[in-house]
Amino acid sequence: YGPLPGVVAVHTARVGCAARAVNARSAAGFTLAELLVGLVVAAVVLGAAFRLVEAARALSRDQAAVLDVKQNVRAAALILQSELRPLAPAAGDVVSASDTSITIKALRTLSVLCAPPSVGSATITLRDALTSGLRAIDPARDSALVYRDGEPLRPSDDRWLHAAVAAVRPGAACADGSRGTELALAGIAGGPAELAGLTEGAPVRVFEATTYRLYADAAGQWWIGERSFSGGAWSATSPLAGPLRPRDGLALRYWDSSGAAATGPATIAHVEITVRGLSRRPLRTGGRAWARYQDSSRVWVAPRND
Repeated sequence: YGPLPGVVAVHTARVGCAARAVNARSAAGFTLAELLVGLVVAAVVLGAAFRLVEAARALSRDQAAVLDVKQNVRAAALILQSELRPLAPAAGDVVSASDTSITIKALRTLSVLCAPPSVGSATITLRDALTSGLRAIDPARDSALVYRDGEPLRPSDDRWLHAAVAAVRPGAACADGSRGTELALAGIAGGPAELAGLTEGAPVRVFEATTYRLYADAAGQWWIGERSFSGGAWSATSPLAGPLRPRDGLALRYWDSSGAAATGPATIAHVEITVRGLSRRPLRTGGRAWARYQDSSRVWVAPRND
């Protein structure tokens, strides 16, 4: 039996009406009000997300700036501490000292003699295997202190011989044939004859005259600067750490062995080093108002060879 014609016609008509209704709704789309509401919501969400990203970036920049100040002041204080520790102020290693600067004979190389000195040529030979230093010996910048042990039972005649380093000749031979470095000396107080009293194994200290001081650059920023005596004149000051707090970014205090204020470089037995750092730009940290961040580091050092 086939389908009834009337039923088929009614069903087809209903399907056609439903399809036209769906097409009409699809063609209608969004209204202008719906579009505006959507745009406003999207703008609010994007704005909030942008503010969060910017806040995170600003916090990251401020934290990096704070960390930079902290590391800067601690590194500067430790550098000064390491430079002062091996000194012998009573022997003249501290040339001058003030509240914001200090000039020292900064140790650069430490070694021992490995052969008898040559009095005629004013030369000494250092044992390479027992030589340690910050850098290679530079005749233009360095001088030497050689320990002269006098009468073994009379320590009062022991002293350090001061001389300029005129030349450095690597590849020399020690008395036992091991490798050494020869130093030609000049300007020995008392003349080369003083070398005759030196013995194998005598310690040798090679130093560089160096000044550390607080100074302001052309832009008004304050720094710890370093300069050295090279080629018969002081070099230009190079920034070592900064920027620092104006006028008191570096503070040095000195005491003698009794705990009283030191009366001169030779009486220094204890040094207090304070470094006060300053951020390069204003920051907003800890809920405070915008300002340049400050931090400080304080260390103490007693020269080891006094």
